[in-house]
Amino acid sequence: MALGRGALRHSAGYVLEYDAAVPDEPVSPYLHVLFHGASRIESHAPPVFARRQWANSTREACLFVCDPIHMHTRGSNCGWFLLGEDEFMAQLLALRESIMREYGLTGTVWHGLSSGGYAALKYWMRAGADDLAFVTAPHDDPTVLWQWKEYAAPFLHLPHWGAPVPTTRQMDEWLTPGVRRYLHAMVNEKEAYYALAHLRPIMNRIGYGEGARAVRLNNGRDHGFMSDADYEAQLTRAIADWERHRADAPAPHKAVGGQR
Repeated sequence: MALGRGALRHSAGYVLEYDAAVPDEPVSPYLHVLFHGASRIESHAPPVFARRQWANSTREACLFVCDPIHMHTRGSNCGWFLLGEDEFMAQLLALRESIMREYGLTGTVWHGLSSGGYAALKYWMRAGADDLAFVTAPHDDPTVLWQWKEYAAPFLHLPHWGAPVPTTRQMDEWLTPGVRRYLHAMVNEKEAYYALAHLRPIMNRIGYGEGARAVRLNNGRDHGFMSDADYEAQLTRAIADWERHRADAPAPHKAVGGQR
């Protein structure tokens, strides 16, 4: 294994903790970046990392990221990775790029649950590459959720809070024409609110075409509770669909007779 625990630092004093690991022989050429959702931080010792128990986490190149709000206050368990976003986004994208370059990785899978899904979609779009977004019950507009009023609103006075722009509006500004990115989004069986109020607008905006898939799992589970078996099965399917989507990319235009 290489890399390890580290931290990105903001000029205002905020800290974004991460844990990065690349095995000597990864089972795939992809970097998996994992954003956690709401976490009851009183029962954890921050930093908090999503799906650290994932069976493949020691066989894949992984970058686990902790929401900076967890390192700043125990009064919030959900910050949508907005605190210090103005500096952390560029730093995290640069870290991703350096890991991929150093280890010869060829793509990124952006994982995220709920508020972490909101962050994963933002980074997936901002990276500007043909990456895979693999998200569970992602948020469209965080400000309409009760969690926003309880876990974000009390801290909005802090400097360098990023604007909670709805995902659908971000897509209007950030979708990159010609990039063969892929979206695989999931909701559990009892997540009707997230399916209708959040995921449906996102899917309507991106389109239900060859570059996106939405899946409702018939698992009897509520928000945030997905089995490891379901997660692994859906990820395998998502990567296969993404690989086919990338392989179907049209060939670059070639100049003829010295003209473009």
